[in-house]
Formats: sequence, structure tokens, C-alpha cells
Amino acid sequence: MAVSPAGVLARRLGIRTGRVVAPSGLVAILVGTLLFLLPPHSSIAAIGFGIGGVAAFALGMVRFAGGPWWVLIAAVVPGVLLFAALNVAGRGLALHLFARSESCQVAQREEVDTRSRYPHYGFMHTVSCPGGVTLTIRTDSTDRQAVGDRVRVLDDPGGLLEPDFEKRHNLVVDTLALVAALGLVTAVIMVVRGRTGRARLVR
Repeated sequence: MAVSPAGVLARRLGIRTGRVVAPSGLVAILVGTLLFLLPPHSSIAAIGFGIGGVAAFALGMVRFAGGPWWVLIAAVVPGVLLFAALNVAGRGLALHLFARSESCQVAQREEVDTRSRYPHYGFMHTVSCPGGVTLTIRTDSTDRQAVGDRVRVLDDPGGLLEPDFEKRHNLVVDTLALVAALGLVTAVIMVVRGRTGRARLVR
């Protein structure tokens, strides 16, 4: 089997076996997710670990399979989907499991300029909740709420998870998204292992 450029790159990066690097990539994706969901809630660190994790997982799978180019694509796509699902759907699932749902009122809304980092703008909402609790929630422009509106808010009493509007997170959809992403990653691993095992038996 001819070694593809992806296999050559993996070898030049010093990846001798995918048995260690590929799982390490998945761990890096999980670490990035935790850095986003839990304090310090760093999106930059999460993206850094996510990119590194996806790259490590993909190149590790390429090295494990012996270098075919199609493995790179087959591993990158579910790796990216897993990272997105963990950060978006995972956050919603965590809020539904550990946060409480409260009826709050939007007291203030401020437009946030994010053009220096992103090609769009967002909104910072200040909401007043029962017990005199004041929370701040950042959303994109598509999820902005009007001042004075009554909204359902998911708020973690322990303060580990950032609060968010309940309507932005559907428990069923979030669960299905996570299951689908994990299923794709598992399928890729099983397919690559199966093809690699058959190739070794032929030899």
C-alpha cells in the first residue's frame, strides 16, 4: 500500500503508533470541552485543545491504518463534530442535569462588538431572577431577548456552569447530537481497525 501525504506527515511528526496518539487526541478534545464548560470558561483554550485534539486523533488513526489518505478525512469530520457536540449539546445537557430552571426578567440588554474576533456581534443580557439574583447571559444576535421579557433561565446553583436561556437548549436534541457524534467516532475507529486487521491477515 502506497503511503499518502497524510501518512508521511504523521511519520515526520514523530507519530510512531496511533494506539497512543489517537486516544490522546480524544482526551484533548474532552479537556477543551471542560475548559469551556467549567471555570475559567475559556473559549480560546477550548478551541486550541479542540484543534490539537482533532489533529492528533486524525493523524493517529492515519498512522494506525498504515497511511491511507481517506482515513484522515474519515477521522477529521467526526472529530470536529464531536468537539462541536460536546461544547454545544454537552453544555445544554449539563445545564438540564445540574442547573435549575427559573423564571426571570430581562432587565438590560447591551450590544457587544465582537468584530475584532468574529465576523458578527452579540448581546449581553442582564436578567433579574427570584431572590434578588442577577445573572448575565451572552448570546448571538439571533438569540437576543427584549428588555422586560419574562424568560426561563437555566442557572447552576454551584456557579460552575454559566447560565443560559432555557429555550436555547432542547434536552432531546442535545442528547441525540451527543449520541450521534460519539457513534460516528466509534464507527470510524471500528472501520479502521477492521480494515487494518484484514490487511495484516492478507500479508
